[in-house]
Amino acid sequence: MEQEKPSRRGRYSYSSMPLGLAGRVREAHQLYRMWQEGLDDRVNVTLDAIRQCEARLAECFGVALEGLDVLDIGPGQQLRHMKVLSVKNRVVGIDMDIVPQGFHLRDYVEMIRHNTVLRTMKTVTRKVLGWDERFERTLARGLSVPDFPRLPVFRMDATRMTFPDASFDLVCSWSAFEHIARPGEALAEVARVLRPGGSAYLAVHLYTSHSGNHDARSLTRNGVAPPYWPHLRPGYREAERPSCYVNEVRLDEWKRLFQAAMPGTRFIHERQEALRFALEGLKAQGELADYSEEELLTVGLVGLWRKPGEA
Repeated sequence: MEQEKPSRRGRYSYSSMPLGLAGRVREAHQLYRMWQEGLDDRVNVTLDAIRQCEARLAECFGVALEGLDVLDIGPGQQLRHMKVLSVKNRVVGIDMDIVPQGFHLRDYVEMIRHNTVLRTMKTVTRKVLGWDERFERTLARGLSVPDFPRLPVFRMDATRMTFPDASFDLVCSWSAFEHIARPGEALAEVARVLRPGGSAYLAVHLYTSHSGNHDARSLTRNGVAPPYWPHLRPGYREAERPSCYVNEVRLDEWKRLFQAAMPGTRFIHERQEALRFALEGLKAQGELADYSEEELLTVGLVGLWRKPGEA
């Protein structure tokens, strides 16, 4: 979910990156492998993310994830978390991309206007090949529900939401805020639209993690993997293939932005300990000296906040 055209390399989303024809073919191949090989993994990751959110909200604030008015910021083309949340809650999503549900021609005309032709082609291909339908079927089976309703998703800038104050009991997001050019403004909007006693659960994929540049190769299990932290190592930056705009905000700055908008935010660091040995080797060679171990091994930062006042 992007908020504006950034300069240089990032332009909206995956299919708008200026990779050239060969780069586009490589990217498409990696994304194809990800979708073909990772269906069950994506379903399990989605279900685990919601279970984790539910457990953390209960532990931190005593909040039950049921019967709530929920806003999901940047739900993505498959509305993965929204669908799970919709089983027991009333859920609304916002995104800067058009998110088509089904094959309504009007949705795709709007998608071409706002998301570019290449982005639209990727979405159409995924739907024609049945990947979205298979994912939704598998997800519904995992939740023991027959199907999911059509969900309300609005094209809206997270830094300028049109919702009234105090509209939601829960605002959540997974791996969207790193794509927002002005994340501090978006965090302030989250605080505004939450009701007193409402909760925020915002998970950010850190730029300084190994996969923080969103190179599609780091999302597949097979194939040629990128070097470790290529986007942070001058000698390897030409080898990286980022697939979308990322704001490059670092760990300490994220914490400052959260605390400015939501004083008292609690943080959870989701670390990638499997890379510790590789990191120690690079550090011993004098590489990545400008980055702390904490920000290099932390792949996800989760901010949890409860708005003061009675629910």
